[in-house]
Amino acid sequence: MAKERVSALRILRKYFLNFVKWAIGCLYLAIGAPGCKSRIIAFVVHEVGDNPRDHARLTSTYSTKKNFLKQITLLSDHFDFIDPSKDPLWTNKTGCLITFDDGYRGSLDAALVLETKKISSIHLVNFETINGKLNSSALLHFSCVEFGTELDWKNSTPKNVETLSARLTESELTRAFDFSGPYLDPAEFKVLTSLTHTVVGDHFLNHFYGNSLSTEEVIQNLSFNTQSSTSTQGIRPYFAAPHGELDNLRIRKIIAQGYEVVFAGSSWTKIGNTYVIPRIDLNNSIKSKFSLFGAIAILLLKSRIKTRS
Repeated sequence: MAKERVSALRILRKYFLNFVKWAIGCLYLAIGAPGCKSRIIAFVVHEVGDNPRDHARLTSTYSTKKNFLKQITLLSDHFDFIDPSKDPLWTNKTGCLITFDDGYRGSLDAALVLETKKISSIHLVNFETINGKLNSSALLHFSCVEFGTELDWKNSTPKNVETLSARLTESELTRAFDFSGPYLDPAEFKVLTSLTHTVVGDHFLNHFYGNSLSTEEVIQNLSFNTQSSTSTQGIRPYFAAPHGELDNLRIRKIIAQGYEVVFAGSSWTKIGNTYVIPRIDLNNSIKSKFSLFGAIAILLLKSRIKTRS
């Protein structure tokens, strides 16, 4: 009974927040959507598919195929798409940028759709996941669901991945993979990188929570540092922080490794020659221009508050 009550409260909260986003979007559009075309508006997509596994479903980090197409149409109606695949000066442009995190298998299907529309996208991937290892945050999530413990993304670290993996039985590991994926395998990743309008960037070797890593671990887990590997050749110096959070100390450490763009936080800034760009989660809750512009308005407001503070 208690679990059912908690589940019902979560659903009500989800619908309430979606309504608030929609209402903010109505107001924002009514006053002319100021500021929405004065900078890069970047969106992040995770899984695209009609039957998301539990990790994406429970975290609401997915869009159905139909809704993803609707979202792209909405963006096409209101923005110009930025093209990192062809334009070396794209960071100086204004418009809409599409990115994908985590390397879900559905991101390849989505990229193929974008390819037909000549829309560029940046895919920030975890190479350990592509090479058959469990996504660290999904493993943490599975363990919390399986053993009834509280979920805290800050515990997504190399040490905890090792501990959790050793704790699980073979059957539990199989279920953990099913809970997590599906992710691109090396052959599918090769197809992705062959597309004309796709660019690949870094999301750590695995989906670790950046602020929980030591600065040494941050550097050790940068895929851009392992380009001697065949699978990572051609990766651009673009980095996206798992869970979207990374403090300035770690951002500066990453920049020192040669990265030109870091997707993190909730405000637009520039550190040296490196652009730090926030992103909006383009998940299944965005189904109209009102919810879309509500999400944009919320990010712009967060950025303004952070800048003032």
